[in-house]
Order: sequence, then structure tokens, then C-alpha cells
Amino acid sequence: MLRRWARHWLRTCREVPSRASRLLDRTERSPEKRIHDFRRLMKAWRSLLKLAPAALAGEARALRGEIKLLRQNFGEARDATVVAKTLEEVLPGRVNAAEASPPAAPVPREELAAVRATLDQLSAEMERWSVASEGGGFLLAAFKRTYRKARRRARHDVTEMGLKRLHAWRTAVIDLGYQLSFFKPADPAKLEPQEGAAERLRSHLGTVVDLDMAREHLSDAVPAKRREGAEREIARSIVKRRRKAARIADSLLDERPKTMCAHLAEGLASRGPRRIRFV
Repeated sequence: MLRRWARHWLRTCREVPSRASRLLDRTERSPEKRIHDFRRLMKAWRSLLKLAPAALAGEARALRGEIKLLRQNFGEARDATVVAKTLEEVLPGRVNAAEASPPAAPVPREELAAVRATLDQLSAEMERWSVASEGGGFLLAAFKRTYRKARRRARHDVTEMGLKRLHAWRTAVIDLGYQLSFFKPADPAKLEPQEGAAERLRSHLGTVVDLDMAREHLSDAVPAKRREGAEREIARSIVKRRRKAARIADSLLDERPKTMCAHLAEGLASRGPRRIRFV
């Protein structure tokens, strides 16, 4: 059964480039939504590649570097959208449109074409990958590393954690969440609630990062007298989100890595994989 999971892992990784291209082609959705979904799918891909066996570790690492560049192509547009949305949620009606959102140029067609070309290239590279000699144990070993990293980073006080450290922890939580999604068919009763908790934790940590970015934008775009109340409200929201994140983390990451992976091993040995939608 583990060999089936190994083949499924490679098949899932290979499918991502075509899924990503289809997301960019969905013109019925707003550009902001397409960028949001594309970036999430790239993060899911990165998370799956961190499960790669030792024989493919170098190739997977290089691929993750390319994926990071693909996400960064849409970083400016994403940040502009997030600042506007965050300020409207925290301060409804109190910040005008000019102050809320820095100008973000639409992604040029040439850049979209370059993104698609890169996706095609990465897809071709993965076609040369093979897990024929792998038994599937690499999936468990890699997941254990992911879970341990998220757990270790949570040892610091979330309410006092610096933004750089919090951002790194959020990356570990994102990886954990997508890997839980991938493994969910092995033990839905246990892994589905954990996947949901990881998504909520990711959301709270992401909101802290977004609120800080919005606060930074306010200091540049809004006169000091007008932004005092807004900054206090943002600070309160940050504290609230950090506290919620701490409570979720205590529950999500309570189990020891060895115990967590032993339960997962039982599920992988008894239940086969199935396709999962990441976006």
C-alpha cells in the first residue's frame, strides 16, 4: 500500500503545473482571485515537494526555488489587495480607497506567458522523476520532519513572537496543513480535524502578518493624527489573533512526532490514496 502512496505522491506533484495553468486561464474570476488561488496552489506544491525521497531531494529543492520565483511574480498585486481588504475589515469606512490600497499594475500578458512557459518546463523535468525503487517510507520520514518543525517553532510564546519568527512558523504550518490534506484519505476521522485546525492557525498567523503590513502602509499613506486610532485598532486585532493562534497550536501540535507518525503509518498501510483538491 505504501508503494501506491509513493506513486500517488509523484502523480499529484506532476499534475500541479497543468492545474496552475488552468487557474490562470479562468477569466470568469477576478484577477485578484486568480492570483490568490495560484499562489496557494504553488504553496501546496512546495509542501508536497518537501515529502520527496532522498534520491530526488536535490531536484525537489531546485524546483521549490523555481516555485518561489513564480509566487513572487504576483507578490506586488497580492500585497495591494491584502492591504485594502485588511484595512476595510479592521476599519470599515474609516480609510478611503486612495489610502487603503497602493497602486498595483496588472500582470502583463508577457509575464503570464513566461509563467506558463516555466510551468511547462517544470512539468517536463518532473516527467523524468521516478519512485519505482521507493517503498513509500520516505513519505512518513518527511512528514515527521514537517510536523516536528511546526511543533518546535511553536515552543516560543506566540503572543511575543517577533514577526520574522512568526512568518517562518507560518510557513511550517502551511506545509503541515497541505501535507495533512494529502494524507487525509488514510485516516479521515483523525486527519480532517487536524487539517482544519492547521488552516485556522495559518489564517490567524497570516492575518497577523497582513495587519502588520497594513499598519506599515498606514504610516506612509495617512497623516499621523488620523492614523492614531487606526493603529490602536490594528494593534488590538494583532493581539487577539496571536492569542487565538496560541490556543489552536496547543491542540494541533500536542501529540509527539513519533506517536503522530505511528498513527499515520497505520492509516497509510490500510487505506489507499485518492485525489485531493488544494484550491
